[in-house]
Amino acid sequence: MELERAFEIITGKVERLLLARGYKKQSVAPSDKELTALYTGEIAYSIVYYFDKKRVLLRSCSMEDGEPDNTWKTVATWLFDPETDTARDAENIAEDFAETIRGPKQTAVQKQKKNKKEGENTSDPLFFANRMVTYFPELRDEIAYEKAHYESFRGITFADEKIMPKFREYVNTANKSELERMSKSLSDMYDAGDLDVKGIITYILLNSIEDDKKFEQLTEKFTPEYKKIAVESRKLRGKKIKPEKPKKMSKFMADTLNDN
Repeated sequence: MELERAFEIITGKVERLLLARGYKKQSVAPSDKELTALYTGEIAYSIVYYFDKKRVLLRSCSMEDGEPDNTWKTVATWLFDPETDTARDAENIAEDFAETIRGPKQTAVQKQKKNKKEGENTSDPLFFANRMVTYFPELRDEIAYEKAHYESFRGITFADEKIMPKFREYVNTANKSELERMSKSLSDMYDAGDLDVKGIITYILLNSIEDDKKFEQLTEKFTPEYKKIAVESRKLRGKKIKPEKPKKMSKFMADTLNDN
């Protein structure tokens, strides 16, 4: 869909929420690298879409002398590709940003992101789960339950128990066009993801697919290097991997992914 229209959808819901709280929308100079919407009040919020990364961020910072102090912290981030994503995807992002501002989720996400450096892979399992809401809207409530009942988001367990069954059912019934779209999404998320996300995509999701033809279609948009990793990962199918040790993977997966 048209990017400007998608950005209007994303910012519109946040803007209504913030204006109702007394915030003001500020003008931002045009840029050939990004789209930006800025709102100021008790603190400052900005929504930024980066053209090159195809990523939209909700950020916040403190106010100083009536102006943002520009020590921006990313509190939520999503991938959005106007060539393949839809108005529904933009609405999901808008709702997530609004929920972030409304609730205690903001503090947790800020803590999770504050040590990340600009430019490095910052897509973690929570980011990945939120992105999969595009395909499986029912995940939204399950993500909220997970965050409400556990101190930290159990990304691998959540992917295995909640995302994988839905993913497998979707793939089994999807047509070629739908599989190509999913392939593009997986490729983008693999590229942006940390090691946990890469492991979730290759070992948990792709390895749940029995049909080799559908596996080929799901990796069609991958680079040759990524596809090679996915193929190697299928050799682990049926083998027991110890669950949920954050930041730890099997030696094979760690070595393989790091070779990328």
